[in-house]
Amino acid sequence: MSKKTPKQLVEAKFGTRGDLVDAILKLTGDGGDSRSSLMGTTNKKLLRIHEVAQEVSDKHGGKSGLIDAIAGLQFKSGKPNAGWREKMEGKTVKFLLDHHRQLSTRG
Repeated sequence: MSKKTPKQLVEAKFGTRGDLVDAILKLTGDGGDSRSSLMGTTNKKLLRIHEVAQEVSDKHGGKSGLIDAIAGLQFKSGKPNAGWREKMEGKTVKFLLDHHRQLSTRG
């Protein structure tokens, strides 16, 4: 039995590449420009983006919840510096998830 290719995985789990992109956009809350950008991405990367977005949605309720969790870990008062939240909103969900993991293990 051979390992499925990323294209086969996309077709098995989502039907079409467009359906996978729609699922990612639904999880991340992004729109218009993001769709065209994602459509140019490889199937393997799309599957990974979906996996990360699903994890953030399940554990933190979305990007905003993840940013709140990071603020709680990074700042003793739980209140970030002025402009910090806007800066974090500009980061990718993958970056934020990695940052949260680093702060969590730092203990």
